[in-house]
Amino acid sequence: MKYMSNNNMTIDDLAVIVKGEFEKMDEKFDKVDKRFENIDKRFDGIDKRFDKIESSMVTKDYLDEKLADLRGDLVVLMRKEDAKLKTLVEILRKNKIISDQESTQVLAMEPFPMLSINK
Repeated sequence: MKYMSNNNMTIDDLAVIVKGEFEKMDEKFDKVDKRFENIDKRFDGIDKRFDKIESSMVTKDYLDEKLADLRGDLVVLMRKEDAKLKTLVEILRKNKIISDQESTQVLAMEPFPMLSINK
């Protein structure tokens, strides 16, 4: 509808024009609403993915605890091996395969150095 000049426009003509413009605005808002609905659906999907990631994620506390457990297990294993080494060195020393000085030198090595041996 063409706009009439201001002199010939009636209130009814103005109402028709305003109504037409409101209908155009309603259509635009409907399109915007549909886009927001699509965005909301995408965010819902992202929320679900974050929840899944969060539920399966390793936390720092959990990792620290597991690493401490592993360290403890390794120390126990190393202590057992150290006891075997001490026994072997003592057998070798008693059978005079190695000298007292050599046994002291071996037992003074890391990770669990022994400063003196019982003769």
